[in-house]
Amino acid sequence: MSPVIYLDHAATTPLSALAWAAMEPFLREHFGNASEPHAAGRAARVGLEAARARVALTLGCADQDVVFTGGGTEADNLAVLGRLRDGGRVVASAIEHPAVLEPLRAYGGEVAAVPVTADGVVDLDAVDALVRPGDALCCVMQANNVTGAIQPVAEVAAICAERGVPLHVDAVQAAAGIDVRVLPGPVTLAIAAHKLGGPKGVGVLAGTGIGSLAATVRGGGQERGLRPGTENVAGAVALAAALAARQGADAGAERIRRAALRDRLESACGLPGVSRAAPRLPGHALLLAPVRGDLVAHQLDALGICVAAGAACASGSAEPSHVLAAMGIDAPVARGAVRVTLGPETTDEDVAALAAALPDVLAALGRAVASVA
Repeated sequence: MSPVIYLDHAATTPLSALAWAAMEPFLREHFGNASEPHAAGRAARVGLEAARARVALTLGCADQDVVFTGGGTEADNLAVLGRLRDGGRVVASAIEHPAVLEPLRAYGGEVAAVPVTADGVVDLDAVDALVRPGDALCCVMQANNVTGAIQPVAEVAAICAERGVPLHVDAVQAAAGIDVRVLPGPVTLAIAAHKLGGPKGVGVLAGTGIGSLAATVRGGGQERGLRPGTENVAGAVALAAALAARQGADAGAERIRRAALRDRLESACGLPGVSRAAPRLPGHALLLAPVRGDLVAHQLDALGICVAAGAACASGSAEPSHVLAAMGIDAPVARGAVRVTLGPETTDEDVAALAAALPDVLAALGRAVASVA
C-alpha cells in the first residue's frame, strides 16, 4: 500500500518534533509526581509551572488562570457544568461542539439557542437579543469544527461583559489556525493539545472565569481543585510548546500557505462547498459530494487518503451534522459532506493526489448508487 496521505487534521494531528522534544524528559528523567515535596516531585513541579506560565503568556492571562485538564472535552464540561451548579438560564450557539451541547442537555435547564447565518456564522443580532443580565452562561465557539467558520467571539464577549454574563469559548479547533487569546471579563477558553501537534489526553481551560467555577470531579485538590488527580506534566509541557508554536510569530506565513493550498484544492475538486463566503480556518474545507460523504471517505481510505465525513465526533453515523442542519442545509445534501483539513505537514502533492482521485471515486459511487436504485 502506498504511504497514507493524511488530510484530517481537524480530527487530530501527528505529534510534532517540537512537542516530543519538550515532553520526553518528563516521561523518563523527570517522571516524579508534581504534588510530592521530594526532589523528583520538585523537578516535575518546575516543569508543570513553567508550562503553565508559557500557556498564560501565549494566551494573555495570568498563570493562576490556567488549569490543565485531560483534554478539550473535559475543559468544555468543566466550563459548563462547573458554572451551572446553581442553575440559571444559558445562551448557546446552535453549532457548538457536543462537548458543550451534551453537558447542557445533561444540565436540563433553560437553554436559548443562537441561530447562525447560511454561512455558519453566529447571528450577532440574535446574541444581542437573547443574552440577558442574570443569565448563568453564554457559550460561543471560536471556530466551528465542521465548517471551519470563524465566529465573532470578541463581539459576543463585549455583549456578555456589558450584561455581566460569563462567556465560555471553545477554542479547540481555532487554536490550530488563528490567533487565540483570553478575552476580558469572566471568560473561560478551552484548548486541546492533540489538535495542535501535541499529544492526546491533555487540554487547558484558561481565563479569569475559572475562579468562580465549582469542581465537577472530586479528589486530591490539584489544579485549584478543578482537575484533581496526578498532574500530566509531560502532556502539559508538550501542550505549552505546541500552542506557542501555533500561536507564535512564525505561524502567520504557514497559515497563508495552508489557506492557499486549501483554495487550490477546492478549485481543483470542482465540488460545491460550505461556508466559503465566511472567514474560515486556513486549512479547512467542507465539500458537498453528490453521494454520501461516508462512502466517499471509505473509498478514499482504500486509496490511502484520509478525510472525514462531516464531523469526526460523529464518525460511524450516516446522519448529517447538527451544524449543517442549523445552517439550513437539507439532510440529503448534508449527508454528502466531506471534510478535508490540512496541516503544516500537508504538501502540494497531497492535495493534487486527492483532486486526482476524487473524480474516479465519485463516478464509481454514482454507478453503484444507480445500479441499486
